[in-house]
Amino acid sequence: MKITIYEASNRLGGWIDSEEVKVKGLTGEKGSVWFQRGARMVNPQHSKGPLYRYDDLAFYLLVTQLGLSEQLQNAPETEVMGKYIYYPDHLVQLPDKSMTLLEVWQTLRKEPLFEGLFPSLWSFGKTRLRQRFTSTLKPPTQDAHSKNELSVGEHFTKMFGRPDLVENVLSAVMHGIYGGDVWKLSVQRTPFWDVLKDGRYPRLPPAYTWLDTPDAELLNWVRGDACRELAEDHLTTSAHWFPSGLNELTDALVEFLKKRGNVTIKLGHRVTSMTYAAKADRVAIRTSKQPTPITYEKVISTLYAKTLADICSPGTLPSLEKSTATTIRVVNLWYPEPGLNHPHKGFGYLIPQSVPFQENRHFILGVMFDSDREWIPNPHWPGQYINRGKDTIRGTKLTVMMGGHYWDHLPPHEIPDEQTAIRYAKEAVARHLGFSRATNDTAVVSTKLCKDCIPQQLIGHRERMKAAHEELLAAFRGRVAVAGGSYQVPGVLPSIRAALDIARQVRGSFHWQGATRAVETKSITVGDTGLWRFAAPVRSMVSVDKSEFTALRGHDRRLAIIRRKRAESEREREE
Repeated sequence: MKITIYEASNRLGGWIDSEEVKVKGLTGEKGSVWFQRGARMVNPQHSKGPLYRYDDLAFYLLVTQLGLSEQLQNAPETEVMGKYIYYPDHLVQLPDKSMTLLEVWQTLRKEPLFEGLFPSLWSFGKTRLRQRFTSTLKPPTQDAHSKNELSVGEHFTKMFGRPDLVENVLSAVMHGIYGGDVWKLSVQRTPFWDVLKDGRYPRLPPAYTWLDTPDAELLNWVRGDACRELAEDHLTTSAHWFPSGLNELTDALVEFLKKRGNVTIKLGHRVTSMTYAAKADRVAIRTSKQPTPITYEKVISTLYAKTLADICSPGTLPSLEKSTATTIRVVNLWYPEPGLNHPHKGFGYLIPQSVPFQENRHFILGVMFDSDREWIPNPHWPGQYINRGKDTIRGTKLTVMMGGHYWDHLPPHEIPDEQTAIRYAKEAVARHLGFSRATNDTAVVSTKLCKDCIPQQLIGHRERMKAAHEELLAAFRGRVAVAGGSYQVPGVLPSIRAALDIARQVRGSFHWQGATRAVETKSITVGDTGLWRFAAPVRSMVSVDKSEFTALRGHDRRLAIIRRKRAESEREREE
């Protein structure tokens, strides 16, 4: 199979991008720091029970195949990274394990951020109990969910009985994940939905559990693979990253592809048109450097959905023409003095939509404390730090994110340029963290405008994708498939999983023998378009024996490793 990759820019990696910058420390010592513009870490999605969450496996599979297991950095679940919300005019730490019960109580009782918390939780609990006792003992159809679809804000306001927590907390969370509006994003396209949706599957014996069919199939497929051992090693990991950024992953993937004799990479080739060649039953592609069309048996597009619609003939993919995405300006700041953000140590802070305009007039979404993640105190040597990044000199490194849905209706010429954005970012962190003007003047800065970088999955997303599935089939006869954040849930892990699913679909390797019982198993694949799961009337589930898929933990896993090594030694002696 011959593969051609078209990339409009002069590099591969998409929004994952890092830059090495030369800096000087407080005493004039020279060093370098790494600024990261896109995603800089992934958060494993461990299940609450003894089973894996399966997008993790796709990530671990890629890491092991690229030989990056040793470079993979991690933060254990026991490591507390303080998370903050700026409201209404100061940083408020969210309760975590580092706080005493008295501190938690005082925070919840005194901070305006948590106004209405207790009546909201009471209402939420009553609503969930009512749902549990009135929901059907069968999975509701996806169409039924779509007819009753609500935004994140509407759904939780209904459950809480009031909007306080939505406006003050959930809107900040949506800023951090999607850069989006809590009152427009569909709740069904967020991590909350699997927990909150109505409906129950038939009760199973204790030894069995329900799994999404594609997840069960993937878990069965990687049985015995080294990635499964890597996943078991990180059952208690809360975050992963690489020393210089996730670009280490994309760079390794590029090098891997370059060594493959069947892969051709064409940089600087912006795809300008895509049409269906009916006589040949193939897809014709034209690019900015290739005006003569070249035809292919199969095309997989990871473009932003609206861009894909634009390169097709007008009216070919009307459902994708309605797609929207947020534009975010990233500003990286490095100060030679370490710990400037302290006593606010941790992950960083987000700013909710409810913050008054005078406190967020530059439309900041959040600020990440990169230096706190990369440099951690050495527990054995007081005053010394362990470097988990690739910076050669310690300082205070921050990433400021601004814009998002606040800029949705701004014409391009009104979006802040580089120098204006840098000034806005420095003003914001100075006000929020109390930096002096002299301190701000020491900052080393870099910035990047990420246009249409986070697709927004608004109310009606599933119906649009269902229609897009039919439009792709009608226009390209199954020769074009799509993957990425415009379709699946945005994020690094979902994107890797989507790529794996569609690649395996193209190879025709979706089949398995692990299910004991199925519920509407029609949607076992992503289909010829990558969107079949949206078109399937019922979510595909199977029941499986937990013992087949249970992750070994702690002492049991060590015993299993010892037994395996003994068995291998015995086989070697017999041979």
